[in-house]
Amino acid sequence: MLPRYITLYRRVISTSAYYAERSRNLTSFGNILRVVSNGVDCDTFNPSADGSRVRDQLHLGNRFTLIFVGALTKWHRYKGLEILLRAVNELVAGRLDLALVVVGDGELKDHYVTLSRQLSLDKVVMFVGNLPDAELPQYYAASDALVLPSKDMSEGFGLTLLEANASGKPVIASRVGGIPDVVRDGYNGILVPPNDPNALAAGIRGLMMNPENARLMGRNGRKHAEAHDWKKVGALTEQVYEEALA
Repeated sequence: MLPRYITLYRRVISTSAYYAERSRNLTSFGNILRVVSNGVDCDTFNPSADGSRVRDQLHLGNRFTLIFVGALTKWHRYKGLEILLRAVNELVAGRLDLALVVVGDGELKDHYVTLSRQLSLDKVVMFVGNLPDAELPQYYAASDALVLPSKDMSEGFGLTLLEANASGKPVIASRVGGIPDVVRDGYNGILVPPNDPNALAAGIRGLMMNPENARLMGRNGRKHAEAHDWKKVGALTEQVYEEALA
């Protein structure tokens, strides 16, 4: 339906240049298309958040902790949680000491819990359900890295990447959709091919084996997030409205 009504608008905002250049629906509307990224609240998500309570509550100890944040619904299956579970299984089989915290809920939760049990990851993967907004920064603080293994172009941006970066954490994500606009490979995170548990496991292993590099990516991530603070993104969005009104 999009090609039939998109011409009714004076301006269309895409949150990602990478996505806009590859979307079959958007490429022919360059004259009205503007790119303004999503934003993040850098006051709420920041490196000073305390994750000690969460680490104690989940008995994470000294384990390298990954976090996945996303709805566990059929409409969000493209987030690729099953790819992540298989990658974690490979890492655990290699005797790496890690944990995965899954934040989110939905009708597919039982499916993912079952898969986790089939892979004997009961003591590695923790499903904590949906969280109040006020608690999410503590969970980022309790983690060492966020993973977003999205499978296809359905991933238009990946706001959790900015939230993790704003919290001073590196990210590992698939090179699909709008993600390459958010993650600079080797700067604020690592990009891997989609739908490839082995490549994802290699990316995670790389962070685990190079803690100083992971910390550097986290610091770079904070700088990157500050450039996408909602205050700045809001001002850019206002400019597009003013342009349309003029």
